[in-house]
Amino acid sequence: MLSRVTFHSVHRLLLVLLLVLFALLAACGQSSPTTTGGGSKPAPTPTVVRDYYGTPVVFPTSAPQRIVSLVPSSSEILGALNLQSRVVGVDYYTAYPAALAKLPKVSDVNGKYNIEQIAVLKPDLVLSYGGLTRQYDRQLQSLGLRVVDLPIANLKQVLSEILVVGRLTFTQSAAQTLVNSLQQQIDAIKKTVAGTTAPRVMLEIDDSTPGKPYVFGGGSYGDELLQDANGVNIFHGDTNNGGYPQVTDEAVIAANPQFVILTEDPAFGGNPAQVYKRANWGSIEALKLRQVYRINVNITQQAGPRLVEGLQCLARLIHPTSFTGALPTYCTGTV
Repeated sequence: MLSRVTFHSVHRLLLVLLLVLFALLAACGQSSPTTTGGGSKPAPTPTVVRDYYGTPVVFPTSAPQRIVSLVPSSSEILGALNLQSRVVGVDYYTAYPAALAKLPKVSDVNGKYNIEQIAVLKPDLVLSYGGLTRQYDRQLQSLGLRVVDLPIANLKQVLSEILVVGRLTFTQSAAQTLVNSLQQQIDAIKKTVAGTTAPRVMLEIDDSTPGKPYVFGGGSYGDELLQDANGVNIFHGDTNNGGYPQVTDEAVIAANPQFVILTEDPAFGGNPAQVYKRANWGSIEALKLRQVYRINVNITQQAGPRLVEGLQCLARLIHPTSFTGALPTYCTGTV
C-alpha cells in the first residue's frame, strides 16, 4: 500500500505517527531527558542518558567522523552543531539544512531504509529518534554499528537532547552555546507576550479527512508551544489519542476560536484560503476576523532546534502588536 501513496502523504503519515508515538511514550511514563525549571539556565545533560528503548547510552571515547542520520530532526540538530562535514548519509525526508539534504539518501519515499547502503557508508554513529526506525535499529546494531535512537521529546526536552548529541559528537561547547541561545529566545518570547490577553486558538495538525481534523490537544507539545506563546488551546481539555485528538467541525464551531493556526502541508489542509470555504465555519470568530494562518510544518512538527522558530511564529501571529518588524519568512516556508 505504501508504494502507491504520494511523497506528501507518506511525509504526513510519518509526522502523525511521530505525534502518536509521543502520546504513547507519555502514557507509559517512560523517562527521557529533562531540563531545569524556568529562567535562562540551560537544560542540563542527565547523568544517565537513556535512549528511546530505555537503554543507557554509551558515549564514544573518540569523536565520530562518519555519521548517518535516519530522521530529519536528527539531521537538523547535526546541522545546527555545524557537523555537516562529518555526516555521510541522511534519510529521504531530510530537507534542512541544504548541505545535508544533498547527501546520499539511505531511505526511500516509502520510509524503507537500505541497510546494505548504510553499512557501506561505514558510519561510526547512527542517529535516530522516537523509535521511528525501530525495525532497522536492531539490524544495524547486529552489524556492529553504534545506533542511538533518542527518546521522543517536547520543547524543553529537545534542549537536553541537543546536549546529548553534543556529547556523542564531541561538540559539547557548540551544543551548550546553541542551547543557551535557544533558551534565551524562548525566555524572550515568553517575556514579550507576558501580560497580554490570551486568545482562543485552534492548532490543526491535519485535515485530510474533511470535517474531522486532527489537532494539538492537552498534553501535546503543540499545547506546550501555545501556552508559552500565551494562547488558550481550545482543545486543551481533550487528551484523547494521547493529546492529539481527531475532532469534529461541530466541536470547532462550538469552541469558536479567535485564531486558527494550520501546521500541516497545504496538500493536507494547510491552506488558509481553503479554511474559509469549509462548510459551516463562517460563523467562527477567527474567520470573521480573517485570522487563519499557516506555519511551516517543519518548524512545528519536527522535534529539533527549529521548534523555537515555530514558537516565535505562533507568538507573533496571535500577538501581532507585541512584536516589531515583518513576520519572518521561515514562518510560512516549506523547508
